[in-house]
Amino acid sequence: MVKSLPDKYIRKSIFDRFNGTLVDGVTINVYDSRYTSTTDENGAYVLMTVQSNDVLYNKCSNFWSSTILLEVCTLYGATSNVGSRLLADNVLEALRASMVADLDLTGSGLVVDSQLMFFPNDLATVLPNGTFFRKFLRLELRIK
Repeated sequence: MVKSLPDKYIRKSIFDRFNGTLVDGVTINVYDSRYTSTTDENGAYVLMTVQSNDVLYNKCSNFWSSTILLEVCTLYGATSNVGSRLLADNVLEALRASMVADLDLTGSGLVVDSQLMFFPNDLATVLPNGTFFRKFLRLELRIK
């Protein structure tokens, strides 16, 4: 296929659209696959993790079928704090609302033809030093 691989353009568009968003008084940053912190403080952020692409062959033109998994992560430090999923819910809702309009893949020569959103099961993990909640948004794009 002659068209550019859309991965980096999708990540840039998501980053530009959502990074620095304020939710419930907390600034939510977007990271590319990994976040590291030097503290055990409470935090909330979004990771852009798994991406995949398939070519959809068509007699008129080929399309990309592209997916990316966005992980909303909230961490509540301290063993006595059980935390709440409310912030994770609100961040996911803000992320969903920001993704309603098609992504802009400027500079790639690609255009989003359609996009769908899916919300897989969320996860709660009890850590030795806190509680970690994860919610997911899988964005599926058809790109021409």
